[in-house]
Order: sequence, then structure tokens, then C-alpha cells
Amino acid sequence: MSSLRIVRGFTMYANDTENLALDIETMKLPTLEELTETFQPGGSDLEIDIGGLGVKALALQFKLKSHTPAVLGLFGGEPGVRHAFTGKKLIISEEDGSQHEHAIDVRGRLSKIEGEELAAGKATGYDHEIKSIWNYTEFYDGRIMHRFNFKLGGWDVRNFVPVNDARRRVLFA
Repeated sequence: MSSLRIVRGFTMYANDTENLALDIETMKLPTLEELTETFQPGGSDLEIDIGGLGVKALALQFKLKSHTPAVLGLFGGEPGVRHAFTGKKLIISEEDGSQHEHAIDVRGRLSKIEGEELAAGKATGYDHEIKSIWNYTEFYDGRIMHRFNFKLGGWDVRNFVPVNDARRRVLFA
């Protein structure tokens, strides 16, 4: 039986230099969603989703309650330009008080910045979205839980287990 684990703080770093701990309001990790294709065999009354066809493109969303030129300036850029973003959160077990670090590293493009409506007496900021993610690594207590590298053919580690060695050997040797 696992214990209840609660997030007790989080931050994001942009290009390993800008710590956004005092600016960040929300951060949503990329959704891991498998691509599927629906198929109904001729002799069946029921269709089935065929899985294992890949993973939908990753996107990471975050909101800053700030006007941060160092981050706003990362928008877009020349083709091929990607930036490093690191998200970290502290997780504490409600059962035994143990502390755990959950972190992600992504390399992608800041492809969307949406300003909030300005209102007198209200703190405003910007919604951001990172897309075109070529590298994604997710750590739990310093161990690699998931690692994806677009240029090396996809998943390298999934659920703490190395995968796709044969595919990389055939495609990229």
C-alpha cells in the first residue's frame, strides 16, 4: 500500500539560469498519451483501439505571475533553436514525512505566450507553452523514470526500464 504524497513546492528553471520560483503560479507537466488507431475486424461486433503506435507530441504549460523579459525573450526564434527548461517539485509523504524530488528536463521551443487581461488592483502575468520538445527526461528521487530523445528514435527509458535498444542499434548504428 502506498502512502499519500503531497506536492509542497515547485519551481522551473529556464536555460539553467533563470530560477522562476518567485514568479511561477502553475506548471502542467506534459501529457503522456499513446497514439492509437481504431479497428473493427470484419467478423466482430466491437471495434478495438490498436496501441503501441507511438506517443502524441509533448507540450509543457506554465503560468508566470510576472512580466519576466528573460523568459518572454525565449519565444520563437530561428528554426532549430530550442531551450532547456527544468521543472522541480518537492513531494512529502503524509505517512512518514519522507521527502522526494520529482523533476523534468525538456529541450523545446517556447511557442506560445498569452497575456492575461489587465485589471486594476490585480496581479497579472502570462500563460506559456513549450512545444516541439525533442528531449524529455523525468526523474524521481534522482533515478530516470522516463527519457525520450527524438533524434535517437524515441523512448530510451520508460517506467525506470531501458527500452528500444534494438531499434537504436538498427536505425542509428
